[in-house]
Amino acid sequence: MNIAFISREMAGLDKNGGIGTATRYICEHLAHGGRHEIHCYHTGNAGRDRGGFERAMRSSGVRMRYVNADANTACGYGRRPYQVYETLRATRHDVYVFHEFMADGFFCLLARECGKAFGNAELGVITHGSSLWVDEGNGLESESPERLTLYDMEKACCELADFLVSPSDYLLGWMRGRGYRLPEHCVRIPNFTSPPGASAPAPAPRLAPADIRELVFFGRLEERKGVRVFCEALNRLSPELLAGREVSFLGRQDHYDAAAVRALLRPALDRAGFAVRFFSGFSAAQARDYLRGPGRLAVMPSLRENSPCAVSECLEDGIPFLASDSGGGGELILEDDRAGAVVAPRAPALAGRLEKILRDEGAAAPRPSCTRGGILQGWLTLLGNIGRAGGAARPGLAPLFDLYGRHVARRPRQVLRGLLKTRLRDFAAGALGLIPSERLRQRCLAMAKSIARRYL
Repeated sequence: MNIAFISREMAGLDKNGGIGTATRYICEHLAHGGRHEIHCYHTGNAGRDRGGFERAMRSSGVRMRYVNADANTACGYGRRPYQVYETLRATRHDVYVFHEFMADGFFCLLARECGKAFGNAELGVITHGSSLWVDEGNGLESESPERLTLYDMEKACCELADFLVSPSDYLLGWMRGRGYRLPEHCVRIPNFTSPPGASAPAPAPRLAPADIRELVFFGRLEERKGVRVFCEALNRLSPELLAGREVSFLGRQDHYDAAAVRALLRPALDRAGFAVRFFSGFSAAQARDYLRGPGRLAVMPSLRENSPCAVSECLEDGIPFLASDSGGGGELILEDDRAGAVVAPRAPALAGRLEKILRDEGAAAPRPSCTRGGILQGWLTLLGNIGRAGGAARPGLAPLFDLYGRHVARRPRQVLRGLLKTRLRDFAAGALGLIPSERLRQRCLAMAKSIARRYL
């Protein structure tokens, strides 16, 4: 089967998070041994040498392609998805797989809905967490027309897909709770976090309290990842539990920098005087090597997670850790081991658990609930079962799509906000009433009248 993956992130090519890690390794696993022909279209702004990366991926059976990154950052959130459509509409793959974050598949899915392109292909989406989900987790949910438009585009990507893959049941539940109409083929398949053939290290021996020399916050320094919760929990611990130990922050600086984190830790630092270190430039492989060092306990108290790669990586490497019970992280842990490996992402709860670990209980590496073989089989089963008879062309929608395509680069907000609400159908007063700006509503109304005169 000829499969195209479309992603803004790709591990090893750019500075990435979980999307890049998951995309690279699913590509490599499906390509391994000639199982499938895999193409990856990178839609981000790669900052590293492409030549060397392309050769490495080709040796894994994956061919890299690129959407023009120099011109796809202007004109609002609609511009880059439209360039993805312009790039892909003349291609011929059996399956196209997008992620919903930033809605790169939006125009491709609409084009297929209108009978404009991709009529004989399967278009699927892997959900890693939408912008709305991320913004909610960081307390930054927006009411701006531009951001609301992006939220709607990402939702439409999930709803229009032939199949939807989520690494967690949690995120599927979150989408249903917000009124998503999910496709019939909707399955949970955890992410890969290592390449084919990677050997799994032996689990670290159980750490006695005295053996735990370092607490490592593992994740980006952002609100959603629980930086504040972690620091506030350490401030609650008795000084003797921290004295002589180290605290490290292993992840890219984002909402917080080193100075801000030190300020959050000031009460604990003043009482216990422990060492604090920051590692913000490590690759995923370097981070995993670091955590495998003796005496280190990884802590991941995220306020919200889909299926965190950090948890998967620790499980694969047999690293002792304490993770959040919020989101889908717990689904990755063997049920018998969950109680000892997860904790509520609140400072009192985390402080209480850390005190027990550092004083009495120690820590052990929990066991995973799934294997790489099981993840691969989930994908092979899905790809073997999906089958679409081909989208029926709807000529009445095609002219509207053409008009939208001509205007999106010059007038993305005015056109997008109006047409998006109805997925290019029933463009009428009911949709206009949902637009928060009166000025924008009047522009959309004028556009609707123009459409009606010309095409209807």
